[in-house]
Amino acid sequence: MDILFIKPPTQFESYVKEFWIWREVNANELPWIIPSYECEMVFHLGDPPEVETESGENFFLPKSHLVGPQTRRWRVYSKSKLNLVSIRFYVAGMFALFSKNGLEIKNRFVEIPMNESLEELFWHTHLEEGKLTDVLTYYLNSFEGSPSEIPAYLRFALFALTNPKTTINPLAQKLGISRKQLERKFQEVVGLNPSEYRSVHRLLTLVRNPEHYQTNNPELRLTDLAQIFEYTDQSHFNHDFKRNSGSIPKDWFAEYEKMSHFYKQNSDEK
Repeated sequence: MDILFIKPPTQFESYVKEFWIWREVNANELPWIIPSYECEMVFHLGDPPEVETESGENFFLPKSHLVGPQTRRWRVYSKSKLNLVSIRFYVAGMFALFSKNGLEIKNRFVEIPMNESLEELFWHTHLEEGKLTDVLTYYLNSFEGSPSEIPAYLRFALFALTNPKTTINPLAQKLGISRKQLERKFQEVVGLNPSEYRSVHRLLTLVRNPEHYQTNNPELRLTDLAQIFEYTDQSHFNHDFKRNSGSIPKDWFAEYEKMSHFYKQNSDEK
């Protein structure tokens, strides 16, 4: 199994978090993929896999597709090993670059075109990273859509809601708009409403820190995590975490090697 993270070129670094390369990945070794506000463009080098959602829905993915913002868990099934390339965006990155309405792609895997450069590149058994970066950059430059400005008040709200104590009504009042206006614009730009965004951000922050895993930090107590992340008590932490991830914290944080395929930090980027 080989999963690589590559830094995007400078022109996209404010919008694109990373390019991914998956080589010979066993689907049965991957965890459930948890909710996220980070959209992706995914290009499968082999046959696209099947997806199961937490509600029991099953379907095959297109050969190339978006992964819209997700409020549900989902996982991948494939008899063959997974080989793919992905472009992962920061929150609101697809709106800023292409005016992509987040609500229209929420919880969806929308098919997107594969251009000739990508198809030609995928014929090679080894993906040379420099060439791959050039091809993905060309793809982004030619993707349909035009840039949109994210309003200053929404940028402020995105930052404010990284604090789990932030409540929506006082935030809207501070911004001088109604809660309904804030929710409408939030869903257009991010794809999630403010409450969903706040909850997803807390979960992603929890799982993406290697120091929260027992194999890296055996002295860490889950009661400390609950307190750090502003949960009222351990029971609330367990319930909220399982609702979003499908696992209780004790089980999740015991499996760093498995989870790290998706949730490692950017320190491994090149």
